Amino acid sequence: MHCLSPVEMEQYILDDPTFHKQQVAEHIVTCLRCRSLYQEQLEEQALWSQELFEKALPDSFTTKVMAALEQEELVFDDKKDPMIGTMAAINMEQNEGGSIAVKVSKTPSTLVEKGLFHRKGAIFWKLTLGVASLLILFSTVILYSVPTLAETLRSLFTHNNIDIGLLRAQEFGLVEHPNIKVKDNGYTVMINEAVADPTRVVVALQLFGPDGKHDRNRLVFGPENSIKIKDDQGKIVGNMSDIGATNDFYYLVAFFSEPLQTDRITIEGNLTQLGNKGVNIPIQKGRWNFDFSVDMKEANKKTTITPLKGSYTAPDGMTIRLKRLTRMVQGVRLELDTELSEEALARSPGELWKQQGLKFHLEDMQGGVIQSVNARKVAPGFVMTQSHHPGDKPGLMHWSYTFEYLPRDSPYTFVFDGYFVSERDDASVQFEPSKLKVQPVPFRSDGDELMLRDFTVESPPNTNGEEVEGALHLDGKLRNEYSQSEWRLKALNGKEYTISMRGASTTEGASGWKDGYIQLGGPNLGGLFEFRAQGLTEIPDRLQLTRTVVDRLYTNVDWSVPIKEDSK
Repeated sequence: MHCLSPVEMEQYILDDPTFHKQQVAEHIVTCLRCRSLYQEQLEEQALWSQELFEKALPDSFTTKVMAALEQEELVFDDKKDPMIGTMAAINMEQNEGGSIAVKVSKTPSTLVEKGLFHRKGAIFWKLTLGVASLLILFSTVILYSVPTLAETLRSLFTHNNIDIGLLRAQEFGLVEHPNIKVKDNGYTVMINEAVADPTRVVVALQLFGPDGKHDRNRLVFGPENSIKIKDDQGKIVGNMSDIGATNDFYYLVAFFSEPLQTDRITIEGNLTQLGNKGVNIPIQKGRWNFDFSVDMKEANKKTTITPLKGSYTAPDGMTIRLKRLTRMVQGVRLELDTELSEEALARSPGELWKQQGLKFHLEDMQGGVIQSVNARKVAPGFVMTQSHHPGDKPGLMHWSYTFEYLPRDSPYTFVFDGYFVSERDDASVQFEPSKLKVQPVPFRSDGDELMLRDFTVESPPNTNGEEVEGALHLDGKLRNEYSQSEWRLKALNGKEYTISMRGASTTEGASGWKDGYIQLGGPNLGGLFEFRAQGLTEIPDRLQLTRTVVDRLYTNVDWSVPIKEDSK
């Protein structure tokens, strides 16, 4: 599809029925130029809205109108048509300073001659002027309260990161307007937009204080404040959380690891406390509970399933099989299975084999990256939710990944980049803790290189708990993953200490999909990484560091398979 001109983009935003909305929306997500133009157009719409329409009438508006009206004495002959005289003679203007002026034109001689107007006392005609003022007030309220496109888009649809799922929901008419408004103790909770499909639920919640301004920091979700999602049987199927991302409202989202199967959901809010100790906002109790339902039938009709074929067995014993693709309004879910051979299971005894991860990416026919999973290089990729759970026999694992976007009408390729799995390990190194600062000691194993640089004993509050901890300070590079790895420190007396990790890490050095490494600690990461040993209260003469479990990375794979959905 060609890039849109500014005029075409404006027509798309204004919901021109001649546009193929889904095709344009998918193009905007993948095109940097059009994405930038889209955001510019939305901001321009918002600017015009702010210039042309105020959010609310000034508090003094009615008083000024009535005061201006009382200065004029206008009557009409009750034997004539009163509305002709009224509409002809009353004029309302707003001065540059914002004051309201109601002017009554001098009675035209033609109207006087016809007997439509004449002067009388102010008391007699105050009722008549009241009716006229109501007409003026009503007309002005309409002018001030016209809901503009920019005001609507300013909420869920003007977020800096364009959400293709929300655009699709808008295209299909699946944006709900529950119009929730709950007041207590001077604070008002409002919800004017919600979007739901089997992928996720998105809600824009605003909290207005006594001053009428939105307060983005006062509502904290936790035990006192929760929003639950129930299916049509009353079963809780999700909890909403605030993902931040904008100051305009509380951006609440609940993801479903499995496509939701229900014709109706109920969103129940239990909000009983405002305040945020983290930013010194005092706690205030109250009751801002609400609930509303969302019909899921139309969203469910948009769900399509495409069976997938293809399998591959890696040299070190993992077999991967593609299963199906489920396209929903707000996301696309990819399902696949993996299975470890007996030899691979032997390296991961007990429950270790269940600690796995996959690396892959999806690219278009020109090699452009659409999505990526667990990549060490900088690459596009937004996994809305993922899950994996064991099958009915050892080694079998069921996987699912829900992406914000995958193209529907053009083919793309699934490229397998590798996997990692927890395995037994016994790599170790011995060192004298007191000498590390002068003579650092290296740890090297299977492409991993760490440098042990210091050892200290730390006391609360600089610990992970209430006990004293030994701290082994280090930095280095890991080829393997490390989130599920296990380490131990062993003293000469045979006592062992379990290690917890503390510090920052990042990925570096990746030019392709299979290289790169994980950097632990360092000057650019705020200092050295630490292995903490709880209960080690003094610096021993000698220690042994052993890695008992390694997240072994396998990249010696070579498999890709094309995917093509049926156009609908």
